[in-house]
Amino acid sequence: MDLSLLVIATGSFLAAFVNAAFATGGIYILLASSLAVFPVTAAIALQGPFSLLSLIARIGLFWSQISWGFVGYFILGCLVGVAIGAIAFAHAADATLLLLLGCLILGLVWIPIAPRLTLPPKGFAAVGLVHSIFGTLFGIGGVLQPLLLRTPMLKGQITGTLAVAMLSLDVMKIFSYSQIGFDYRPYIPHIIAAAVAAIFGSWVGKHISSRISETVFRRVFRWLVTVLAARLIFEGARALAA
Repeated sequence: MDLSLLVIATGSFLAAFVNAAFATGGIYILLASSLAVFPVTAAIALQGPFSLLSLIARIGLFWSQISWGFVGYFILGCLVGVAIGAIAFAHAADATLLLLLGCLILGLVWIPIAPRLTLPPKGFAAVGLVHSIFGTLFGIGGVLQPLLLRTPMLKGQITGTLAVAMLSLDVMKIFSYSQIGFDYRPYIPHIIAAAVAAIFGSWVGKHISSRISETVFRRVFRWLVTVLAARLIFEGARALAA
Protein backbone atom coordinates (compact mmCIF):
# COMPACT_ATOMS: atom_id res chain seq x y z
CA MET A 1 0.00 0.00 0.00
CA ASP A 2 1.25 3.49 -0.87
CA LEU A 3 2.30 5.18 2.38
CA SER A 4 1.02 8.53 1.12
CA LEU A 5 -2.51 7.05 0.88
CA LEU A 6 -2.34 5.99 4.53
CA VAL A 7 -1.07 9.41 5.62
CA ILE A 8 -3.81 11.25 3.73
CA ALA A 9 -6.56 8.89 4.94
CA THR A 10 -5.43 9.27 8.56
CA GLY A 11 -5.16 13.04 8.26
CA SER A 12 -8.60 13.25 6.64
CA PHE A 13 -10.21 11.14 9.38
CA LEU A 14 -8.68 13.26 12.15
CA ALA A 15 -9.53 16.52 10.37
CA ALA A 16 -13.16 15.50 9.84
CA PHE A 17 -13.41 14.35 13.45
CA VAL A 18 -12.08 17.67 14.78
CA ASN A 19 -14.33 19.71 12.49
CA ALA A 20 -17.46 17.79 13.44
CA ALA A 21 -16.63 17.88 17.16
CA PHE A 22 -15.39 21.48 17.46
CA ALA A 23 -16.74 23.25 14.31
CA THR A 24 -13.27 24.22 13.06
CA GLY A 25 -9.57 23.32 13.24
CA GLY A 26 -9.37 20.24 11.05
CA ILE A 27 -7.91 22.13 8.10
CA TYR A 28 -4.58 22.40 9.92
CA ILE A 29 -4.42 18.62 10.38
CA LEU A 30 -5.36 17.96 6.75
CA LEU A 31 -2.83 20.48 5.50
CA ALA A 32 -0.09 19.04 7.73
CA SER A 33 -0.68 15.51 6.45
CA SER A 34 -0.71 16.77 2.85
CA LEU A 35 2.56 18.68 3.28
CA ALA A 36 4.14 15.53 4.70
CA VAL A 37 3.77 13.68 1.38
CA PHE A 38 3.28 16.31 -1.36
CA PRO A 39 5.04 19.48 -2.58
CA VAL A 40 3.53 22.66 -1.13
CA THR A 41 1.72 23.70 -4.33
CA ALA A 42 0.09 20.27 -4.70
CA ALA A 43 -0.78 20.14 -0.98
CA ILE A 44 -2.54 23.52 -1.18
CA ALA A 45 -4.44 22.70 -4.37
CA LEU A 46 -5.60 19.35 -2.94
CA GLN A 47 -7.19 20.78 0.20
CA GLY A 48 -10.45 21.35 -1.67
CA PRO A 49 -11.03 17.83 -3.05
CA PHE A 50 -9.73 16.25 0.17
CA SER A 51 -12.34 18.19 2.17
CA LEU A 52 -15.36 17.80 -0.13
CA LEU A 53 -16.97 14.68 1.31
CA SER A 54 -16.23 15.74 4.88
CA LEU A 55 -18.02 19.02 4.23
CA ILE A 56 -20.96 17.29 2.56
CA ALA A 57 -21.24 14.91 5.51
CA ARG A 58 -21.27 17.81 7.98
CA ILE A 59 -23.87 19.65 5.92
CA GLY A 60 -26.11 16.59 6.08
CA LEU A 61 -25.57 16.13 9.83
CA PHE A 62 -26.23 19.80 10.66
CA TRP A 63 -28.62 20.75 7.82
CA SER A 64 -31.41 22.03 10.05
CA GLN A 65 -29.05 24.43 11.84
CA ILE A 66 -27.47 26.20 8.85
CA SER A 67 -27.75 30.02 8.74
CA TRP A 68 -28.17 30.65 5.02
CA GLY A 69 -27.99 34.43 5.25
CA PHE A 70 -24.35 34.35 6.31
CA VAL A 71 -23.53 31.82 3.59
CA GLY A 72 -25.04 33.89 0.78
CA TYR A 73 -23.05 37.03 1.56
CA PHE A 74 -19.86 34.99 2.05
CA ILE A 75 -20.20 33.42 -1.42
CA LEU A 76 -20.60 36.85 -3.03
CA GLY A 77 -17.21 37.88 -1.69
CA CYS A 78 -15.61 34.59 -2.73
CA LEU A 79 -16.54 35.09 -6.38
CA VAL A 80 -13.95 37.87 -6.60
CA GLY A 81 -11.46 36.66 -4.01
CA VAL A 82 -10.85 33.25 -5.57
CA ALA A 83 -9.85 34.82 -8.89
CA ILE A 84 -7.35 37.12 -7.16
CA GLY A 85 -5.93 34.29 -5.06
CA ALA A 86 -5.54 31.96 -8.05
CA ILE A 87 -3.52 34.53 -10.00
CA ALA A 88 -1.20 35.07 -7.02
CA PHE A 89 -0.89 31.29 -6.50
CA ALA A 90 0.15 30.74 -10.11
CA HIS A 91 3.07 33.17 -9.74
CA ALA A 92 4.28 32.28 -6.22
CA ALA A 93 7.42 30.19 -5.62
CA ASP A 94 7.23 27.14 -3.34
CA ALA A 95 9.70 28.61 -0.82
CA THR A 96 7.71 31.83 -0.59
CA LEU A 97 4.48 29.91 -0.07
CA LEU A 98 6.02 27.84 2.75
CA LEU A 99 7.37 30.91 4.53
CA LEU A 100 4.21 32.99 4.20
CA LEU A 101 1.95 30.04 5.05
CA GLY A 102 3.88 29.41 8.27
CA CYS A 103 3.60 33.08 9.26
CA LEU A 104 -0.12 33.10 8.44
CA ILE A 105 -0.79 30.03 10.59
CA LEU A 106 1.09 31.52 13.56
CA GLY A 107 -0.95 34.70 13.26
CA LEU A 108 -4.24 32.80 13.04
CA VAL A 109 -3.64 30.74 16.19
CA TRP A 110 -1.97 33.35 18.41
CA ILE A 111 -3.25 36.83 17.51
CA PRO A 112 -6.53 37.49 19.35
CA ILE A 113 -9.47 39.02 17.50
CA ALA A 114 -11.19 41.83 19.40
CA PRO A 115 -14.91 41.47 20.13
CA ARG A 116 -15.59 44.71 18.24
CA LEU A 117 -14.90 42.85 14.98
CA THR A 118 -18.23 41.02 15.29
CA LEU A 119 -20.10 41.47 11.99
CA PRO A 120 -23.73 41.32 10.82
CA PRO A 121 -24.59 38.92 7.95
CA LYS A 122 -23.95 41.57 5.24
CA GLY A 123 -20.42 42.08 6.53
CA PHE A 124 -19.56 38.53 5.54
CA ALA A 125 -19.31 39.58 1.89
CA ALA A 126 -16.05 41.35 2.80
CA VAL A 127 -15.05 38.33 4.89
CA GLY A 128 -15.63 36.10 1.86
CA LEU A 129 -13.39 38.32 -0.28
CA VAL A 130 -10.45 38.30 2.15
CA HIS A 131 -10.86 34.68 3.27
CA SER A 132 -11.01 33.35 -0.30
CA ILE A 133 -7.87 35.26 -1.35
CA PHE A 134 -5.88 33.71 1.51
CA GLY A 135 -7.63 30.35 1.13
CA THR A 136 -6.81 30.07 -2.56
CA LEU A 137 -3.22 31.27 -2.16
CA PHE A 138 -2.30 29.31 0.98
CA GLY A 139 -4.94 26.59 1.38
CA ILE A 140 -6.06 28.21 4.65
CA GLY A 141 -8.21 31.31 4.81
CA GLY A 142 -8.55 31.64 8.55
CA VAL A 143 -10.68 34.79 8.47
CA LEU A 144 -14.18 33.32 8.43
CA GLN A 145 -13.86 30.86 11.34
CA PRO A 146 -12.95 33.25 14.18
CA LEU A 147 -15.50 35.83 13.07
CA LEU A 148 -18.24 33.23 12.75
CA LEU A 149 -17.43 32.07 16.28
CA ARG A 150 -18.26 35.58 17.50
CA THR A 151 -21.81 35.54 16.11
CA PRO A 152 -24.77 34.57 18.35
CA MET A 153 -24.93 31.14 16.63
CA LEU A 154 -24.57 27.96 18.68
CA LYS A 155 -21.87 25.36 17.97
CA GLY A 156 -24.14 23.23 15.78
CA GLN A 157 -25.21 26.26 13.74
CA ILE A 158 -21.59 27.33 13.29
CA THR A 159 -20.55 23.82 12.20
CA GLY A 160 -23.28 23.58 9.55
CA THR A 161 -22.93 27.15 8.29
CA LEU A 162 -19.15 26.87 8.09
CA ALA A 163 -19.43 23.60 6.15
CA VAL A 164 -21.69 25.13 3.47
CA ALA A 165 -19.45 28.20 3.16
CA MET A 166 -16.30 26.08 2.85
CA LEU A 167 -17.87 23.69 0.36
CA SER A 168 -18.88 26.60 -1.87
CA LEU A 169 -15.39 28.07 -1.66
CA ASP A 170 -13.67 24.73 -2.33
CA VAL A 171 -15.68 24.18 -5.51
CA MET A 172 -14.59 27.61 -6.76
CA LYS A 173 -10.96 26.91 -5.80
CA ILE A 174 -10.87 23.55 -7.59
CA PHE A 175 -12.18 25.18 -10.75
CA SER A 176 -9.62 28.01 -10.48
CA TYR A 177 -6.65 25.68 -9.90
CA SER A 178 -7.73 23.59 -12.89
CA GLN A 179 -7.90 26.72 -15.03
CA ILE A 180 -4.30 27.66 -14.20
CA GLY A 181 -3.04 24.17 -15.08
CA PHE A 182 -3.12 21.98 -11.96
CA ASP A 183 -3.89 18.34 -12.88
CA TYR A 184 -5.93 16.48 -10.25
CA ARG A 185 -5.95 13.12 -12.07
CA PRO A 186 -2.73 11.66 -10.54
CA TYR A 187 -4.21 12.27 -7.07
CA ILE A 188 -7.58 10.53 -7.56
CA PRO A 189 -6.65 7.57 -5.25
CA HIS A 190 -5.71 10.03 -2.50
CA ILE A 191 -8.92 12.01 -3.00
CA ILE A 192 -10.99 8.81 -2.69
CA ALA A 193 -9.08 7.71 0.43
CA ALA A 194 -9.59 11.14 2.01
CA ALA A 195 -13.29 11.10 1.16
CA VAL A 196 -13.97 7.68 2.70
CA ALA A 197 -12.00 8.50 5.85
CA ALA A 198 -13.81 11.83 6.18
CA ILE A 199 -17.23 10.15 6.35
CA PHE A 200 -16.19 8.08 9.35
CA GLY A 201 -14.37 10.99 10.99
CA SER A 202 -17.42 13.25 10.70
CA TRP A 203 -19.73 10.61 12.16
CA VAL A 204 -17.43 9.90 15.12
CA GLY A 205 -16.88 13.61 15.81
CA LYS A 206 -20.60 14.35 15.72
CA HIS A 207 -21.41 11.63 18.27
CA ILE A 208 -18.71 12.25 20.86
CA SER A 209 -18.29 16.03 20.66
CA SER A 210 -20.04 16.55 24.01
CA ARG A 211 -17.57 14.25 25.82
CA ILE A 212 -14.41 16.20 25.00
CA SER A 213 -13.17 19.21 26.95
CA GLU A 214 -12.99 22.09 24.50
CA THR A 215 -10.55 24.00 26.73
CA VAL A 216 -8.00 21.17 26.79
CA PHE A 217 -8.45 20.54 23.08
CA ARG A 218 -7.83 24.17 22.13
CA ARG A 219 -4.67 24.36 24.27
CA VAL A 220 -3.09 21.19 22.85
CA PHE A 221 -4.24 22.00 19.33
CA ARG A 222 -2.72 25.48 19.41
CA TRP A 223 0.73 24.15 20.29
CA LEU A 224 0.60 21.37 17.70
CA VAL A 225 -0.30 23.91 15.02
CA THR A 226 2.51 26.17 16.24
CA VAL A 227 5.02 23.37 15.70
CA LEU A 228 3.68 22.89 12.16
CA ALA A 229 3.98 26.62 11.42
CA ALA A 230 7.54 26.77 12.76
CA ARG A 231 8.52 23.87 10.51
CA LEU A 232 7.04 25.59 7.45
CA ILE A 233 8.86 28.84 8.22
CA PHE A 234 12.15 26.96 8.69
CA GLU A 235 11.77 25.03 5.43
CA GLY A 236 10.76 28.15 3.52
CA ALA A 237 13.64 30.23 4.90
CA ARG A 238 16.13 27.46 4.15
CA ALA A 239 14.88 27.15 0.57
CA LEU A 240 15.08 30.91 0.02
CA ALA A 241 18.62 30.99 1.43
CA ALA A 242 19.80 28.13 -0.79
